[in-house]
Amino acid sequence: MPKFLYRVKNGPEEVLEGVIEADSENIVISRLARMGYYPILVKEELTNAGRAIVYRISAKHLANFTRHLSELLNAGITLYNSLSVIENQSENKNLKIIIKVVKGCIKDGKKFSEALKSHPGVFSELYVNITRAGEESGLLDDALSNIADLLDKDEDIHAKIIAASAYPILMAAVGLGTIGILITFVVPRLVGMFIEMGEKLPLPTRMLIAISDFARAYWIWTIFFTGGVIFLFKKSSLDPSVKIKLDRIKLEIPIFGPLIKDAELARFSRTFSMLLKNGVPVLNSLKIVFGVITNSAIKEDAGLIYDDIKEGSSLANAIKKTKSFPLLAGNMIAVGEEGGFLDKALLNVARNYEKALELEVKTIISLLEPAFILIMGLIIGFIVVAMLLPVFQISLISH
Repeated sequence: MPKFLYRVKNGPEEVLEGVIEADSENIVISRLARMGYYPILVKEELTNAGRAIVYRISAKHLANFTRHLSELLNAGITLYNSLSVIENQSENKNLKIIIKVVKGCIKDGKKFSEALKSHPGVFSELYVNITRAGEESGLLDDALSNIADLLDKDEDIHAKIIAASAYPILMAAVGLGTIGILITFVVPRLVGMFIEMGEKLPLPTRMLIAISDFARAYWIWTIFFTGGVIFLFKKSSLDPSVKIKLDRIKLEIPIFGPLIKDAELARFSRTFSMLLKNGVPVLNSLKIVFGVITNSAIKEDAGLIYDDIKEGSSLANAIKKTKSFPLLAGNMIAVGEEGGFLDKALLNVARNYEKALELEVKTIISLLEPAFILIMGLIIGFIVVAMLLPVFQISLISH
């Protein structure tokens, strides 16, 4: 029977912790409630590792939770009661546990933003800072609505990148699978027949037979070699100096480089705009934005922007010095700084990048489909021609 770690409140001040055995998490919560305790946290214990499970929720569930909470607060329901409503309606077990912990912290007198810090794997620094700014301004519902919009937009950008890469990956998998079956199963069956004929085989046929023999003889070593290359690549990318070089190369890859760059800059601009809109200072906002950038080369440029602003430079001038941001973005930000609407200027920059990203995804999909069909057609056509040439050759000789 699994064991569960629990933390409960026994009265307004006393907090108790312990371990209890039960078949499920819900049984533990019910049992603790019948004992007169208020459950704050219940986690299943991993007996083989001696550690508790770290609960996480998906970006989609987090966005739905945030938007629902914003709507309830906007309707005039208190924060604690709003959390209770979401807890009762949610079907996500991990989210229920997280809400219980947050409610317990709020009951102890902590602020909502402080309560969120107990789950750094779920609520990022960005989430916590915008929430804190919303609490201080008295507009927590608006702040949460902004966070939900940001999460939805980030998920949308991620989905666009997945959409652009999923089709070529699928096409490559199907094409390579078809070629593999032809080379390893179909070709060997016909090779024996060609050899028995005793005729000198055409060059394309000899090439195909050599490829087939190699594939059947060394397929295990090929898998090991490919796996080793992937392992070394991932291990070397853990080195910051190597990772930044690889990330710079990624930005230079035709077609996919601009896609990666626009996705990163759209995320950077929208997140920065959201932080400024909610009252987070520029330097603090830049520190938080570092966490949403995944490409090391662009992150390095963001670090240079931070250093320049710290030394007294304007954001527009600092951005214009970097390689990642086009001049147009710097000019738009300069206008926003001078007019006192920097957050709106950054939002416009983000929208421009998002439009460019959407167009690039459509272009990539429209170009890759005929390109893959052409490449696979040429390869399979070569195999078919190589197999038919000996037949034509024998037919000509017999006549």
